[in-house]
Amino acid sequence: MKKPVYFLIALFIAALSAGNSAKAQQYKLRQANTMMGMKTESTVYVKGMRKRTESPGMMGMGSNQVTIEQCDLQRTIKINDKKKLYYIEPFAKETEEIIDEDVNPPAVEKNKPATSNPKEKNTQAGGIIYSWYTITDTGERKKMYGFTARHVWTYRKMKPSPDACMMKDSMVMKTDGWYIDLPEFNCPIQSRPQKPPMRSTNEKTQPDCKDRFVSRRKGKGKLGFPLSETKTMMMGNGSEFETSVETLEFITGKLDSMLFEIPPGYKEAKSEDELQDKFDMAEMMKQANNNNQDKAKEKINPGEQKKTGMIRIGVYEPKSDGQLQDPALQQHMVNTITAGNIEAVAITSEDDARKYNCDYTLATGFSKIKQASKVGGLLKAIKNTDPNAASSYNIEAALTLVKLSDGSTRLQQKVDGKYEGKIDDAAQKAMDEGCRQVIKVLK
Repeated sequence: MKKPVYFLIALFIAALSAGNSAKAQQYKLRQANTMMGMKTESTVYVKGMRKRTESPGMMGMGSNQVTIEQCDLQRTIKINDKKKLYYIEPFAKETEEIIDEDVNPPAVEKNKPATSNPKEKNTQAGGIIYSWYTITDTGERKKMYGFTARHVWTYRKMKPSPDACMMKDSMVMKTDGWYIDLPEFNCPIQSRPQKPPMRSTNEKTQPDCKDRFVSRRKGKGKLGFPLSETKTMMMGNGSEFETSVETLEFITGKLDSMLFEIPPGYKEAKSEDELQDKFDMAEMMKQANNNNQDKAKEKINPGEQKKTGMIRIGVYEPKSDGQLQDPALQQHMVNTITAGNIEAVAITSEDDARKYNCDYTLATGFSKIKQASKVGGLLKAIKNTDPNAASSYNIEAALTLVKLSDGSTRLQQKVDGKYEGKIDDAAQKAMDEGCRQVIKVLK
């Protein structure tokens, strides 16, 4: 009689463990995105093999953007809630050929035409886009939100054939990021460029064009789920721009499965062009101007009372050994800390902090700013992969948050690590790490 009871208990424990495991695979992230100087926040949901990203529409584009990656079905769903439309894009398969140079000798590609999807009307064959892709694991590891993150650099060069239609000029893309492995989410890394989302209101819709992609890949490193990533893109015409993603919040919790499905009542768009909102340059400039005016209005004046529930921090100019542009770094920290119910203002003294009705003061001191050592052989091996090989700094600093009313120390946060970029950029990255802890302790 005892065996059946034990058996039922074992089943119950197994079911309970499975339930906890399933819950642990559900995540919600809040990420800060920077593109061409414009900052936005996106929300990312991950459940098993599916991921949903909600991003605000860019200036000049009306609606928010929703993308659902269904790794189990090998497809991406793009949604326009304003139009109640969706568009399904299968993961690339037949139009891409990957040559792993670390495994097989380079192959000679035949200039065969790109295949097209017979279901899509107005589709024409294109050319070939060649891609050279190198990925390097630096070997650095650090804990981020309970995961062990890998520091990885990538280098990618893309060159189109004369008859290619997705892109007409060559492009180089370098990334510097920290990546983790999510146990169940393993969507393939897309190595092809994304179709530009911005189309002029006066631009006529052209037939879709399908290029074939041939990628040469080398390097033993691997990417994963990005928690922090900076991309630098250099076009063949000399133009260059940078985008970045930084995770601000990472929580575990139960998610509704409908977040990862096509919303009921939505209709399928005939093409991705139909799904997208038109890009209005005039509206973009108008919004940019309004945004600048709003920022000017938001400037805190001495004696100004705080709104109910707001926390105000007076930020001192950081103390360094003269290598940094301290005033610019002070303003960067003010902008970084100002979020939600926390606002910051630059100060020069405790009297300043009282004039601005601050609740806290934040002081920063740098004890070490030293260019990272360069090992000759290693440097030569990675110089074509590291976006900032000549500019990497070991930085140590301490941030002290003091409660103004009684002078007590609320937080003493140390920052210690290697940060890539020019010296002021590296210092900003170090301060971003410290400021996140300040925001966290006050929430």
